[in-house]
Amino acid sequence: MTRAPHFLALALAGLLASCSASDPGEYSAAERIARNFAVSQEVLTNFQGVDADLRADCKRAGGSGAICSTYRITLVNEGPAVGADERDWSLYFHSVRRTLSLLNRDDFALEHVKGDLHRLVPTGKFAGIGAGEALELDFLAEFWMQFESDFMPRLFTVDGAGGAHVIESTDSDGIEGLVLPINKNNPANWKRAANDANVLASAGSRYAEFSDDLSQAHDSWRERIIPQPLKTERSGEPVALATGIAVDAGSLASPSLHAFRQRLEQLQLAPTGPGAYPVRVHIDGSAFAAKTTGAYQLKVGERGAQVLGYDQAGAFYGLQSLLALVDVKSRTLARVDVEDAPRFPHRGMFLDVGRNFHSKEVVLKLLDQMAAYKLNRFHFHLSDDEGWRLEIPGLPELTAVGSQRCFDLSETRCLLPQLGSGPHSDNNGSGYFSVDDYIEIVRYAAARHIEVVPEFDMPAHARAAIVAMEARYRRLQAESPEKAGEYRLLDPQDDTRFLSVQFYDDSYINPCIDSTYHFVGKLIREVQAMHQAAGQPLGSWHFGGDEAKNILADNGFENAPGSDPDKGDVAAEARQQPWSNSPQCQKLVASGAVASIEELGAFYAKRVSGLVAEAGIATMAAWHDGVKHIDNAEKELASEDNYVNSWEQLPWGGTAHSAHLAEAGFDVVQSHSDFLYFDMPYEVDPKESGYYWASRHTDTRKVFSYAPLNTAQLAEVSTDRDGYGWSATAPGAAFAERVRGIQGQLWSEVVRTDALVEYMIFPRLLALAERAWHRADWELPLIEGQEFSAETNAVDKRAVDADWREFAAALGHKELLKLDLGGVGYRVPVPGAQVENGQLLTALPYPGLDLEYFDGERWQAVTDPVPAAAAQALRARSADGRRAGRAVELEGPRPSTAQR
Repeated sequence: MTRAPHFLALALAGLLASCSASDPGEYSAAERIARNFAVSQEVLTNFQGVDADLRADCKRAGGSGAICSTYRITLVNEGPAVGADERDWSLYFHSVRRTLSLLNRDDFALEHVKGDLHRLVPTGKFAGIGAGEALELDFLAEFWMQFESDFMPRLFTVDGAGGAHVIESTDSDGIEGLVLPINKNNPANWKRAANDANVLASAGSRYAEFSDDLSQAHDSWRERIIPQPLKTERSGEPVALATGIAVDAGSLASPSLHAFRQRLEQLQLAPTGPGAYPVRVHIDGSAFAAKTTGAYQLKVGERGAQVLGYDQAGAFYGLQSLLALVDVKSRTLARVDVEDAPRFPHRGMFLDVGRNFHSKEVVLKLLDQMAAYKLNRFHFHLSDDEGWRLEIPGLPELTAVGSQRCFDLSETRCLLPQLGSGPHSDNNGSGYFSVDDYIEIVRYAAARHIEVVPEFDMPAHARAAIVAMEARYRRLQAESPEKAGEYRLLDPQDDTRFLSVQFYDDSYINPCIDSTYHFVGKLIREVQAMHQAAGQPLGSWHFGGDEAKNILADNGFENAPGSDPDKGDVAAEARQQPWSNSPQCQKLVASGAVASIEELGAFYAKRVSGLVAEAGIATMAAWHDGVKHIDNAEKELASEDNYVNSWEQLPWGGTAHSAHLAEAGFDVVQSHSDFLYFDMPYEVDPKESGYYWASRHTDTRKVFSYAPLNTAQLAEVSTDRDGYGWSATAPGAAFAERVRGIQGQLWSEVVRTDALVEYMIFPRLLALAERAWHRADWELPLIEGQEFSAETNAVDKRAVDADWREFAAALGHKELLKLDLGGVGYRVPVPGAQVENGQLLTALPYPGLDLEYFDGERWQAVTDPVPAAAAQALRARSADGRRAGRAVELEGPRPSTAQR
């Protein structure tokens, strides 16, 4: 990697800036650094085989499995010098990888503060930082850094008085200009290990992937409804919608009618005159042989359409299918007859607002699009270590402290900065929904036939609640110790040494104390009251339950392909189960109320199920980790109905894991992380944003290929995280009866903005809806014991390809423009390209979008064939033409600059 030109330019800028900088005496060293320092971050080494000493260094530093990477933070002083005697400051930075040591300097001490927050403190050897000087800081970090989004913005300094100052050059939600490109030409820079078989995305690889003849779909996209109905028959030529659509709603409930009319306005299809196309709605359950909630019939005629719903939901879905037949660009409506019913009762989408807060506006926008594509469960993740996001009457500290991030080492006013939020409270990490906000969201969802499933994640992932309730304890302790301890969530005598997956040592509530359950009961009552105020009873309670483990003793990467189970020199006393040293938990085990410390997660689930049942809530849900020690849900849990989100990666046994949960008496909502976690990157390109612990890429087609009942068949059509084939065995046919549905997830560790929420979810959500509603012909029946792998050939891959082509054509020609009209900033695909006979050939994963090429001076539309020599870069535009997607540099010898 060449860095000299970059640093020479920065040094020159520093010399120029120093000539006009303010008098150093005016500001502290911390303030001058914040005002004047330029910062860059970069990966040095990921590939373990390059550096023989790296593995040993990692093992000595306590890295799990002796697997580490190295990265660099460079600070360039563009202002006056910082003197050697100015040591009363520290530098704070975020790292989503546990940073273990500073490799190349002894003039700073590295300290892990909390979670992803680390700091450097000048030592007695600090010699100052001269004007124009570049300070290179090389770090050893656990695991890998393979996407640029691993790096976080908003580094900050803290002065001797405790004042925090964001380094101005890093004060942005984005990382453009802050992170140097990961070198795609150097395997050490982007590979995970020697046997990493992934192939980086390029113009050529995309072309090879996208260049199937999409014209094979012909014009069938005009009649193609997403999600696909059970039966569709063309009944005539399309109808013009010159003056919009008028609805005679019949007995459709007014909130749903209002929601539908809002959708008409959004798509510019509201009636504008007496000639509007008429649609009549009826509801009559007796007209349907199969009694399925959400079933409907739709007949689109030349002079009007009729929707017949089995129930209210069916009538609403019939109207959504009517709009799916509209080509907004030509303002025409395809004429078809439809008979339809949903595949699964649970068709879900999950949004994490705990790690980073996301606005009510983006939540409502998501609900609009869920309704348009017939998804009906909104899983609302309202708490995590990094934030509490719902006002709870009577517990003001939850939002006054637990929803805010700022720099306060005592955490009496707020939580410490995390995930690039910076030290000031006005940031992406601070915020909450008021009671009125939540009631509005529940009502808005209900009008669109979506159930809100609130989740408050416990007993792990609960640090925001713990810190907040400790603040409450301190406030009330003098007034009334009994009242102060009523909702306390920890045993103050518990000195168990643990480290959570997110690097916290104080984030697990204690399941052995009654005040924990007083707190959970209070939550249930208050949230239930909000649902009642919204006119929608609380039907489901999700208690979370995931990742209550000690990563020093039990790391998810430990048995991963290409990793090493050797745990290094972690001390034996660090290998403790959470709560091992809690006197209250030891007492509970000694009493026989719970068999062992390892069973405390199940003990917590059982007690919460009692609170759920006592409140009259029918359904309790959890992530699969939370119930892994429950063998018989019907006997061990008090709640009437129980389901589990099964998220284990399929190459690591996810199919068998789901089957085991079903055998234990749980309904299963398939949520497998390598196919249905939308925080995974779209493709293997370091420029894409996302986590990648489960999969290096999950694009829209991969979501489309998911087989919810027979996930074992996916071993024929996908690779594992490292690019290799895997194998799986199908469960018996009875498993299908336990699958309640599927759900997409967006976790928010590296999703700081509402815009990125939309980018990550769309258009993948449409493929999710397809699989949740419709069973494809290429999905195989369950045959117990059937083996699948890259070597088997049971899946009809041609049928998958043909089905995708029709879906992709409908997506590109119709649905993306509807997303544009809905104000959704979906991901515009990165195009593929290939040179043939001197001409530039291009391809996209779905048709209908315009392309542009950069000729060295400006962007031009791709219309006629483009001479390859004229094009330096290529990009696609959104369906409405208003946004450009990420550009791809074209391969081969070309002029060196491409202005983006």
